[in-house]
Amino acid sequence: MRKIVIGAAAVATLLAAWFAPDQDGGVVGPAAATTREATPVPAAQPPVAAAAPQADGVDLQIHPRVADDEMGNVFAKQSWAPETPKKIMMDQAQAQAAQQASAPSGPPALPFQFMGSFTDEGKTAYFLQIDGQNVVARPGEKVNDSYLLDSVSGNTMNFIYLPLNQKQTLVVGDTN
Repeated sequence: MRKIVIGAAAVATLLAAWFAPDQDGGVVGPAAATTREATPVPAAQPPVAAAAPQADGVDLQIHPRVADDEMGNVFAKQSWAPETPKKIMMDQAQAQAAQQASAPSGPPALPFQFMGSFTDEGKTAYFLQIDGQNVVARPGEKVNDSYLLDSVSGNTMNFIYLPLNQKQTLVVGDTN
C-alpha cells in the first residue's frame, strides 16, 4: 500500500511539472518596494534638495536614526502592577519633610481611617487603613513608625505622635 501511495505522489509531481506554464525569461524580477512615510526634518538641518533620488516612486532619501530612548527598552522588567516613578515618590517625601519642618508646633493630621474591630478571648483588635494599606492595631502597640495606639475608650481612639510625643484622638463612632 505504501508503494502505491509513493508512486501516485511521484506521478502527480511529474504531471504538475510537465503542465506547468513556462516562465518568461526565467529570471526572477526585483522585489516589490514598499513606500515609507517621510519623517519631518528638524529645523537645525538644511532642507533636502528637491531632486532627491527616486526609484519607481520609492523614497531613497536618508533619514535620521531614531534615538534609542524613543525606541523603548525591550528587556525592561515587566509587571502587571502600575509603576510609580521614583521622582513622584521623592517629591512626595520632600513635600512631607517640608510640611513637617514648616509646622513643628504640632503633629500632622492622623493618616488613619477606622475600618472596624474584632474581639477574641477578651482582646480587641482594631482594623485601620493607612495610605491604602490595612493594619491591625491593639492598645500599647506601634501602628507605624510615627504613631502608637495609646488607648481606646468608647468611640475614641487615642494615639501618641512619637516624634513630638503629643496625643491625638480619632473619633470612630459606634464600635460593633
